[in-house]
Amino acid sequence: MENKNFTLNFKTSGTVTIVEFSGYLAAGVTEKLVPEVESRLVQGCRNFLFDFRGVTMLESAAVAGILSTTEKIVDERQGYLAFCNLNDVSQRVLEMVGVFLYAGCFDTAEEAIAEMTD
Repeated sequence: MENKNFTLNFKTSGTVTIVEFSGYLAAGVTEKLVPEVESRLVQGCRNFLFDFRGVTMLESAAVAGILSTTEKIVDERQGYLAFCNLNDVSQRVLEMVGVFLYAGCFDTAEEAIAEMTD
C-alpha cells in the first residue's frame, strides 16, 4: 500500500498566496485546503498559485476538492489561480476535469508569479 501522507504549505510572495502541495494527494486535501483559501479570500487575497512540485499521486477525491476550490477562487471571488511544477499525470488529470479553463498552467513558480503580478 502506498503512503498516503500529504502536506500543504501556505506562504506569500507579494500579492500571491502560494500553496505548496506535496505527497500523495487523497481524501483530506479538501478539508485542509478550503478553510485556509476561504480565510485568505475574506482577507482580500485574490491571487493563488498551487505549486505541485512535491506531488507524487493525485486521487479523485483530491481532484474534486481542487476543482471546487478553483471555482471558488475564480468564479465566486473573481480571483486568479495558476498551477506550476505539475508532473505529466497531474497535468493530464487536471486538464481532463477542466481546471485549466479557469486557471493558468506554468512550468515554474517564478513564471507564474511574474504573470500574476504584471
